Amino acid sequence: MIEQYITTIALSVIGLVTIGALTLGTVVYRKLKPVYEARFSIEQRNRIGQLAGDAYAWVERNYAGAGAKKFHEAVKYLTVKLGQVGISIKPEEVEAAVQKAWEEFNPNKIKSV
Repeated sequence: MIEQYITTIALSVIGLVTIGALTLGTVVYRKLKPVYEARFSIEQRNRIGQLAGDAYAWVERNYAGAGAKKFHEAVKYLTVKLGQVGISIKPEEVEAAVQKAWEEFNPNKIKSV
């Protein structure tokens, strides 16, 4: 008879500990998820910047003096490379990354308003 009470109490304690651990895990997950997502997007932005620099260098070598065609070729190059590494961003963000790479390589050509 007493063994039944001990078993019931032990199972209740195990159940409460399990519920507490799951609740604590959920709280920790909710707190850490935004931190993880923010870090991933920073790493993603760094990777996009690196690839945009590569795109700019590639068109400088292959399309020297081609003007606007260089920009469009760099955008195409960057779009393909981003697809290969599994990063999906909007076309205007691709163009902005190429523009930023151009500005970093040509700081003396930036026109101030």
